[in-house]
Amino acid sequence: MRRDVGDGWSIDLHGDWTAERATDGGTTWCAPGRRILVVPGASWRCADGVDIIASLDAELPPALTVKLGEGGRDGIGHRAAWVYHHDGDVESTLHGYTFTDETYLKTVFTDTHSADLGWAFDAWRSVTRSAM
Repeated sequence: MRRDVGDGWSIDLHGDWTAERATDGGTTWCAPGRRILVVPGASWRCADGVDIIASLDAELPPALTVKLGEGGRDGIGHRAAWVYHHDGDVESTLHGYTFTDETYLKTVFTDTHSADLGWAFDAWRSVTRSAM
């Protein structure tokens, strides 16, 4: 089911998800064993995707498992993701960013049951933004 996540952004989430306001201005979506933090990013005028990805990369935690980028579609210019596999309570995390020419959306997908993030990649790739 397509869910509005703010600022013209939406995401496809399958199953029972509930939304809660996060402390950093975003929204946390929760389902059994899974959580997604969604935060609309700041607008920019004089930066390109490479500069923005480099600045995001510098802010993310070390010890990543994989980093990838993809071209977008349907008004999305680019997608970038950093994946982490953990020991302990959280099995895996995907930090995903979806870009348009004017802004981006940060999505952090957390799975407490499995290191398989197939669901998170599907949801991250489903992010779109309507014309504002």
